[in-house]
Amino acid sequence: MALYEETLTSRAFQIIVLIPILAMLAGLYSAYHAGEGFGIMLATTLGISVLLLDVAAIKIEIDEREVRIRGLFGLIVRKTVSIENIAGFEVRKGWMSCYGTIHFTLPAKACVKIRQKKGWTVSFSTNRPENLVEALRALGVPREP
Repeated sequence: MALYEETLTSRAFQIIVLIPILAMLAGLYSAYHAGEGFGIMLATTLGISVLLLDVAAIKIEIDEREVRIRGLFGLIVRKTVSIENIAGFEVRKGWMSCYGTIHFTLPAKACVKIRQKKGWTVSFSTNRPENLVEALRALGVPREP
């Protein structure tokens, strides 16, 4: 059972991602009518569309064992941090206010940086920093100043 769940999206970012998808669909239509290159254009359009849609949302889940960060499909945006491996965390106002070696961000109220005992720091944005802090504190994860 998840102690904390949040799906973070940005309407502006979704529109920005939609523009190249629409352009590729127009190219796919043109390739179909030209009778040349449709197969490669179809494969390219599908592949790039899936990748772009994957980065259009961030899902954050915290349970008793781990913190999971995933994209829409979990292909590119995908990171799991064991609770036992977390040395500490910090929360800052503003979605661009903290940087981890691995960084997942969309416009939001705050940014969270997790320092691992072994491995790189991980940071991500959140719109519910208070709830996230409560969940991590309940698991005994120390908050850093």
